[in-house]
Amino acid sequence: MAHPTRGHRSGTYEIQELVGVNPDDLTITFRHAGAYEPETLRLNAPATPAARQILWAMANSVKVGDNGDRDSGWESALTLQRSATYVRIMLSELARHGYDSFEEPLLDVPTLRSLYDPLVSNAKRSACWLLARVVRENHPNGKALATALKNTRFRVEDTDPFVYEDETAAAIEAAARSVYTARFTAQRELLRSIGFDVDGRDWLRVPAEDVIGWARDTYPEHCRADAWEPIFGATYEEQVAWALTHPEKFGYVKHARKPQVFGHDMQEIGRALYPDNVALTAALILHCLGENSGYNYSVLLEKNAESLIRVGSDMALEYAVKGRNHSQDTRATRLSSIYTPGGIIEALTGLTRFSRHHRRNLTNPDGTATTVSSRLYVEHTADPAAAKVLDSQRPHSAWRGSPEFDTHWDDSAGPRVDVPLRFGALRLVAQARALGEGLKGDVHGHSERTKVHYTSHVLPDYLLNKLAIAAQNDFHDEAVARFKPLSQATDGPAAELAAVPPEQLMDVEVGVCSSKGNDPQTPERRCALGIVACFTCPNGYRTADHIPGLLAAVEFTKIVERNDPTEWEDGEASHLRFYAEGSLKEFPSRVVENIRRTTDLRPHILTVTGLYMELRHG
Repeated sequence: MAHPTRGHRSGTYEIQELVGVNPDDLTITFRHAGAYEPETLRLNAPATPAARQILWAMANSVKVGDNGDRDSGWESALTLQRSATYVRIMLSELARHGYDSFEEPLLDVPTLRSLYDPLVSNAKRSACWLLARVVRENHPNGKALATALKNTRFRVEDTDPFVYEDETAAAIEAAARSVYTARFTAQRELLRSIGFDVDGRDWLRVPAEDVIGWARDTYPEHCRADAWEPIFGATYEEQVAWALTHPEKFGYVKHARKPQVFGHDMQEIGRALYPDNVALTAALILHCLGENSGYNYSVLLEKNAESLIRVGSDMALEYAVKGRNHSQDTRATRLSSIYTPGGIIEALTGLTRFSRHHRRNLTNPDGTATTVSSRLYVEHTADPAAAKVLDSQRPHSAWRGSPEFDTHWDDSAGPRVDVPLRFGALRLVAQARALGEGLKGDVHGHSERTKVHYTSHVLPDYLLNKLAIAAQNDFHDEAVARFKPLSQATDGPAAELAAVPPEQLMDVEVGVCSSKGNDPQTPERRCALGIVACFTCPNGYRTADHIPGLLAAVEFTKIVERNDPTEWEDGEASHLRFYAEGSLKEFPSRVVENIRRTTDLRPHILTVTGLYMELRHG
């Protein structure tokens, strides 16, 4: 989906279409950029009215949903999927309080806030905003409850992240490098055996169609769709030809216990041609650690065949999309090694060419090519329609179950069975290494200012608190020093207003009248010039206390413009807006916006309306 700051590129799990919502089965079906087939999310909870109501709120929170609004910010399939977990908890808490619907008039803010108390801190805000939506759409007093919920403030809780020891991180990287190198070498040697030139790296850019064309031209009898796997007496080249033209016989099949091919040599050929989760997991580890890039898992999965822009023989710019903050940026990388991020993308583009050729015909409903067709971290599947980026379980399955990592593991780092694979911890390793290089080390998605904070050494709490308090006091003292009460003004309009006796002042909502509401030229008569004249009258003054009235005047004139064209054209409403907006520009914009955000303007609008209606013909 296009975005002003990231062009045509999509986030890893960006939701592309909300296919349907089934409130009876409590399911939401959607398509996203990380998979070809639509996925169905099921809310595993009792089918109560509350469950159906919150299911619709989840669907309406999706940015591309049919009923979206300005609060519909969910773009990632992971956000939607994770919401199902905390929604089940909140529904359970709601039932514990004795409610089965969000339409119950007795539901109040403390009860609603208690629904997300059991959640961890990083999920509470999302849960709170989802509750705000569901009560706004269903509760009799939903608008007020939603406003109160969205004004909730959350504490940031300290976390204790999992980290690797240096020796363990080095052992993980070394094992991944060995596995990755073996798979790289296997495909290179396969192409060498069938006559292709593999000197340098040009062999990585040989199109899959050319290699498959060689197979069809040389061994047409093995390339028929109904050809059996060549086993007895077949040459290595004949086996390669059959493997190239029968990609559906290889790859991942969910719940399958046995491979679809029988010969050991054929299985090795398949692993060389069609990278599995083991090869991709090794590449992911190296991609995260290479050049201390520190990419997170989701950013890595977005990489595709167009992620590199060459800027020389050994240098390139690497595209990266971070869906959470809608950023697309580039990072300089070297191509001189197959272990740098740029080298890994170049290598994977070649190693996955046959897998991507297998899913080349996958298209969106509008006929365009699917995003998943060109992505690199997509495990080869027997059925191309089942293609999707590696989910969180497949790398762990590869790490736990593959003997290839065992073969290359350094036992001095401890038993590999005791070492989990955590990409968050790998990012911390990359960050620590970048810290050792100084601030030239980069962190993806961070500005220069943020990078300084992330790569700085942590201060002791007592010193941090001391400095933070001193800084806050300094800000406060400086702000107070700049502030002058009206009574202390020595010149200008403020001094003129300060000189007027308080009993002579009269508040008129959009300003204060220093003649107590009397005519400026005939003080013994009441003023009948109208509210607009207050802006040009020498007796009219406006202070920060009148910002709500000025904002209300602007809103009132908008109401007139929408509903009474005659009054807008012939009356004084347009003049009132001109003067009110001009007066607001004289105040600091942050002050005006803060008052606009925190003040209920309705009573002020009613007062301005009364003044305008009574005095507009003055």
